Amino acid sequence: MFSDREWNTRVGIDTLKCIVSRRIPQWTTGLRTWQLETIPIILTRQNLFAIAATGEGKSALYIVPILVHLELSKKSQSYPSFVVRDHPVVIVVTPTKALSTSIIRELEQFGLSGLSYCHTTITEYRIKLKKNLEQLITECNTWNLICIDPEHLASPEWARIIENKTFQSNLILFTVDEAHLIPAWGKNFRPCFSHIGSFAQGCVPDHVPILALTATSAIGASTTSICQSLGFLGDSYNLIRRSNERVNMQIILQPLRKLPGVSKYAQLLDYLRDGRKTVIHVNTIPEAYGIYEFLWDYIPNEFNHLRRMRMFHSLCPDDYNQQTFDLIDSDPYLQVVIATAGFTQGVNRKKLLDSISFGFPDTLDDFWQAKGRVGRDPNTICRGIVLVPAKVIQSAEAVVTTKSDREFNTMSIDKARFITEKVCRAANINNIYGNPPPDVSSLDCHQAARTVYCDLCAIRYGKTYNFTPSPFAPSLPWNSGPTTPKKRPQIRKSATRLGTEEKESMRTWLIDFRLIVWSDYEPFDHSLSNFPVPWFFPDPIIEDILNNFLLIDTEQKLIELLVKRSWRYTEEKSLQLWRLLSHFQDLIHERRTEDIQERSDKRKQRQTAKEACVKSTYKLDSEYTSSRPPTPELELSTTVIEVTNNAPVQISLDSDASKPNANMKSRTAQRRNRQPLQGMADASAEMGPIRKKRVQ
Repeated sequence: MFSDREWNTRVGIDTLKCIVSRRIPQWTTGLRTWQLETIPIILTRQNLFAIAATGEGKSALYIVPILVHLELSKKSQSYPSFVVRDHPVVIVVTPTKALSTSIIRELEQFGLSGLSYCHTTITEYRIKLKKNLEQLITECNTWNLICIDPEHLASPEWARIIENKTFQSNLILFTVDEAHLIPAWGKNFRPCFSHIGSFAQGCVPDHVPILALTATSAIGASTTSICQSLGFLGDSYNLIRRSNERVNMQIILQPLRKLPGVSKYAQLLDYLRDGRKTVIHVNTIPEAYGIYEFLWDYIPNEFNHLRRMRMFHSLCPDDYNQQTFDLIDSDPYLQVVIATAGFTQGVNRKKLLDSISFGFPDTLDDFWQAKGRVGRDPNTICRGIVLVPAKVIQSAEAVVTTKSDREFNTMSIDKARFITEKVCRAANINNIYGNPPPDVSSLDCHQAARTVYCDLCAIRYGKTYNFTPSPFAPSLPWNSGPTTPKKRPQIRKSATRLGTEEKESMRTWLIDFRLIVWSDYEPFDHSLSNFPVPWFFPDPIIEDILNNFLLIDTEQKLIELLVKRSWRYTEEKSLQLWRLLSHFQDLIHERRTEDIQERSDKRKQRQTAKEACVKSTYKLDSEYTSSRPPTPELELSTTVIEVTNNAPVQISLDSDASKPNANMKSRTAQRRNRQPLQGMADASAEMGPIRKKRVQ
């Protein structure tokens, strides 16, 4: 019988090739070179930390060992004698349900069975199936692979499972997928991530190797932190670092445009109009709903809105997320998936072509993981797009300028350098992650002869690409793009039309009625959980009601308007809407009557005040005239002006009454003897402040 170390020999490698060709005939070329060098390390029970790009086949490192044990145990006479397990089991620690689902779906291609150990599964077996899930796991007869999250791994149930002798004897591998999340999420977000290493070193039997996998672990502190957390010290583990460069992806970074009166989400349409299957990554669930509602209005009416666009996040029911996961590859009319962080980690869907990050994620690892969801088919050209707000770009420039992230706790230097990169984004990624070979990976796209240039190199070298939809994909148009809205003209109210202020007031009431309809139906029908709130009482219906508000004098007229717009809840809600409409019509008429009366009262008050003022003025004039002494007659003599050719003008006044008095003469003398002013400051000092020039 061969020992485990014989897997590294020619006999072991040939045996491995033979098993793969028999158990996985769809892999016509067999294992890749790096897989063929790496899997024997696991079969010899050595710890391994493997860093490779998404789509490089990291999952084969824990799937193939299961197939090797099963093949050797069933057909031992056909192969050299190795130590194997009859019922091999692999544990894979996963951060999200989406990744667990993706792994289990992948197992089905190889005839293997898997279990996602989560709250949903536990409830199903305990309550619905009435089975002891813990016992089924320890018997090792049902599942070949078990996906579990760090929180359940720390539960008392798993402390008992890992101590079970039968389970220990069949456990062949303990895997930590997306290992880069251990330091990133373990600090504050999900502390149980920081305890994975303690479980692996303290509870997993010594004969079981530990495998850590990730596509994003930068050289230096990041890799060291992961190794220390898992207990990978000194010569106790093997490290394999492969390039995580995406050779078929164009990396695009654009500032998020802000135009007056235009939604901040409008820039997404620039890429969605290409008709390519796209995942939009957001940082928060409210952002996902904001984008969903914005895009809803730009899907043409001839398309099923709920089929064209879906969401994927923790508030969606598990069966809805599961359906979304399946439809990405199976439904050609599903173009857009709006997803949170749960979709960025390890999810494998081959039909996705574009990844758009709305806002830069918290870390560069999260960004590069999100871009790894697209372009799984190496024969396609994909796009990795990120729309970055101007404030984030300014913060990144500040971090790069100071060359320190101590004062900017929310942004690492690596993230800041990527955002502010001016030469080549692909080379920047390669330098951060230490992608081999360094003499080529650090060059720009043209110098490195890359298949697809990043946006910076494409502009610099004049390279263009035609990003077309997948072959045989249906045409998926969008409505015309948003334009800057014009200011609404003021509308004069009349007997049949609401004024501007009245219309906006009634619009607020109708929007409140929409919330009433939504709350009456959405909580009680799960199929409506992903319909936006405006769908329950659409804006066109609100606009029709406002334009005919004072003309709808019967319930029948209201029903006709609602039927014209094909409102789903006409039969159930028309009476309630009519009663409210009648009430607000009466309220409008009462307000108008009060306004008319108020204007009439003010007009009477002004007229009374005017008459009182006229009477008072007449009385004062009469009193003044009666008490004023008679005005003496003035006798003015003729003024004679004599003008000679060169003599100054002389004025002679014959009458004493027309001559200036002595006081006037003294003022004239003062004015004549005054020194000339030296400037405007002197004029200001003598005559008062200077009057500013009026702005035209």
